Amino acid sequence: MAGRSLLALGALSLVLVAGCSGAGERTNAAVAPEVAQGQAQPGFSGGGSGDAKRQPEKGQSAAAPEQAALEARQLIRTARIELSVAEVAEAVRKAQEEAKAAGGFASEENAREQRATLTVRVPADKLDEVLNRLDDLGKVIVREQRSQDVTDQLVDTKSRLESQRASVDRVRALLERAGSVSEVVQVEGELTKRQAELESLQRRLESMSKQVAMATVTVTLLREGQAVAPSSDDFLSGLAAGWRAFLSTVNALLVAFGAMLPFLVALGLLGALLVVVLRRRKRKPVEPVTAETPAG
Repeated sequence: MAGRSLLALGALSLVLVAGCSGAGERTNAAVAPEVAQGQAQPGFSGGGSGDAKRQPEKGQSAAAPEQAALEARQLIRTARIELSVAEVAEAVRKAQEEAKAAGGFASEENAREQRATLTVRVPADKLDEVLNRLDDLGKVIVREQRSQDVTDQLVDTKSRLESQRASVDRVRALLERAGSVSEVVQVEGELTKRQAELESLQRRLESMSKQVAMATVTVTLLREGQAVAPSSDDFLSGLAAGWRAFLSTVNALLVAFGAMLPFLVALGLLGALLVVVLRRRKRKPVEPVTAETPAG
């Protein structure tokens, strides 16, 4: 009996130990997700400070691509500036020097004594600097800038260019495998067509790239005291410009008529004299002619 009692107590002890270990494992399993959830929350002690420090870094990393994308935009920049200067020729020379100093050049020039128009090309990233220097040449009347976003056009042109190059390579490969004269002629005609399209895309890409790299500035220089025409584009301004053009035309016609008036008077006098002479000849009586009769 004593042996059986000892065996029963041992079995009961093993059951209790197994139950306690299972309960401990279930408790740890239930607590683990809560601890993980608490560490994920910003206010949880021990992990909150690290997350708080990492949040600005995420914001900065999100703003960085936007800034990079903004800087990667391809823009064609143009500007127009109109100045009133004391000496037009001297201002033209200084404007050309400013363009050359910035790494640009003067592409067009139309200079007169009272007025000059100059077109310069400067690096796009130095446009603002050049405009500020041109402001010092005289009194600023008009200053404006414009930008045209050609990023999509450039990307599209580059993509089409790569596709066209691959197409030309494929046609060249077909030309090498052509077995008859008719096939050679047909493939050469297609190759010529695709090469022409490829060269057209290359010229377009080069043109847009140059326009993006170099900004265009139109500089108008007026001598001090010269009247400046209004530059607004409304209806009244157009009407005023048309009226001034009409008056200028009438004035030009009057000047031409005044220059021709002496010649017209001289021609009129000659014409009148000729008419008088002709009328007098018509009024002069004609003597009758009598026929003589023979005698006997």
